[in-house]
Amino acid sequence: MKITANNYYNQTLRIQTNNNKNLKYNDVCFKSRDLLDLSESNLLKKIRESISNENFLGQGTEAVVYRIKGTKYCVRVPYRAGDICSFFTKELTLADRVNHIEAKLAFGASIMKYIKGITLKWYMKNDFSRHKLQEEISEMPVKSYTNLLHQIANGIDNEMLFDYTGGNLIVDTKKKKLTAIDFYAISENPREVKPLTDMYSILTSYGAEAKTGKKIFDKIIDAGLEEFKPNKFPCMDVALFDFPNLCERFLCVKSIPNKKQLMDTVKQYTYLLKDLKKIEIVNKTFSKLLKQQINDFRKVLHNIR
Repeated sequence: MKITANNYYNQTLRIQTNNNKNLKYNDVCFKSRDLLDLSESNLLKKIRESISNENFLGQGTEAVVYRIKGTKYCVRVPYRAGDICSFFTKELTLADRVNHIEAKLAFGASIMKYIKGITLKWYMKNDFSRHKLQEEISEMPVKSYTNLLHQIANGIDNEMLFDYTGGNLIVDTKKKKLTAIDFYAISENPREVKPLTDMYSILTSYGAEAKTGKKIFDKIIDAGLEEFKPNKFPCMDVALFDFPNLCERFLCVKSIPNKKQLMDTVKQYTYLLKDLKKIEIVNKTFSKLLKQQINDFRKVLHNIR
């Protein structure tokens, strides 16, 4: 099942998309091979030794994660797993790579690159600490948001959707990096593809202060519009940029006059912007017009932002 809204991309554009995959994988590829260079017996011994409370990193709805001490890796262990070390392989699919997997073990367990940072789920019940972390997120450069969008788009290109629950985004405030860590096949749980709205939902998980939420909304808008710049090939089908959904999601917590009229205008400008970008991709003479359209769209968004 290919996730695309229109079939306007020709073969040349498809080749460009495939070439862009290598760039997007830079966010999730793993360089260190120290652990995986060990013999299989020594590697599995290291894994067994790592599954202990002292190496606990966190847990989600399906698995527990432990740091593999002395390495740059961690091991993800499903709750109902048996002897995970009864099987080992380095053969990976694109879906595995999107999900940061370096090697696979038995019962769905996997070896993954350890990603430094913290998730909003850690502060699910601590408003002060969570709001502080969200404020730091809101101050990150647009590039941080663009990189996250590219990770989500890379998943879509491989027919996978990002699970935007609060524990599935690792925030590294020092390096100003946002890393999505859980993608699932669209066929497993089909839903509307809303990348920008998903970003806003996870970055404001468990509630955010109004000022912080607005800053995050602004950065996501800017990250989305970066992909529409003249002479730039977008990270995903332009039809999948859900500016109206994002605006509605943001406005659901605000009371403003003429809300419906404002949203109708946002939708109209979104359609115009997408159509113009489709044309500009194959005909660069429309770049100037596209640039003007983006500026006009920003003026409309100013009433929300």
